[in-house]
Amino acid sequence: MRDNEKVTYLNIMIDTLKKKELLLNELKISTLNQASILEKEEFDADGFDSSIEEKQKKIDELLRLDEGFMEMYDKVKDSLVNDGKDYAPEIEQAKALIKKQTDLSVELQALEEKNRVKLSVHLSKGRQKGKDFRTSSRTAAAYYKNMSNHHQDGDSYFLDSKK
Repeated sequence: MRDNEKVTYLNIMIDTLKKKELLLNELKISTLNQASILEKEEFDADGFDSSIEEKQKKIDELLRLDEGFMEMYDKVKDSLVNDGKDYAPEIEQAKALIKKQTDLSVELQALEEKNRVKLSVHLSKGRQKGKDFRTSSRTAAAYYKNMSNHHQDGDSYFLDSKK
């Protein structure tokens, strides 16, 4: 026999799963935006940082939704195990939403891994540019030091051919 309170909890869980799916889609869009930032030759660190902040807010919201979902699940868990047939439509709907979210999560993980690799490339380029700059600076400094020391030796650069 269906308990109206349990049905209400199940409907809240389904609504939570729908909100979670929307957030996962938004995260996917944000991750794709990050990918476009990483595709550019000139790395936009500010744009990338703001996208990370945006994604963190969505991840925090996802965690909050997961906590709420688990609270509701704890309230109906026994009924679902013992009287699952009574709540079959809600259970099937929840299963379908969870499957979609699992697929989205796998897709997000793959996109994140690609972005991680691209970010590593940008960071290594940045380190190489810094290394090249330091090398150039050291070379220039050594050259100027050598040239200034050379003048102090008292050697003349000009040969007086009249003598």
